[in-house]
Amino acid sequence: MTLNKLQPGQRATLQDLPQGLVRIQAVRLGLMPGTEITCVFRVNRGPVIISKNLQQIAIGQELARQITVNTQAEEGKAVGKTAERWN
Repeated sequence: MTLNKLQPGQRATLQDLPQGLVRIQAVRLGLMPGTEITCVFRVNRGPVIISKNLQQIAIGQELARQITVNTQAEEGKAVGKTAERWN
C-alpha cells in the first residue's frame, strides 16, 4: 500500500522511500524504513498529514504515492505499544 491510501487515524510502518534527494530529505525529518506513523488528515488531491512521535509532517500527493507502507492489517499484528493498566 502507498502512503496516499491511508485513512485518517490509520497507523502504518514506512516500508520504502524513493531514491535520491527525496530520500535524503525524508531521513533528515526522521522518516526512514521502519518508522511508525499515523495518518492525521488527508486532503483530496492534496497533502497527507502524518504524525511521528510529537511531530506532524505534510507530504505532497505525488510524493505520498511513491512511499510504500505496511498497515496493521497487512502486518497481521498491532504496531507500536499497547496500553497497560497500573495496579
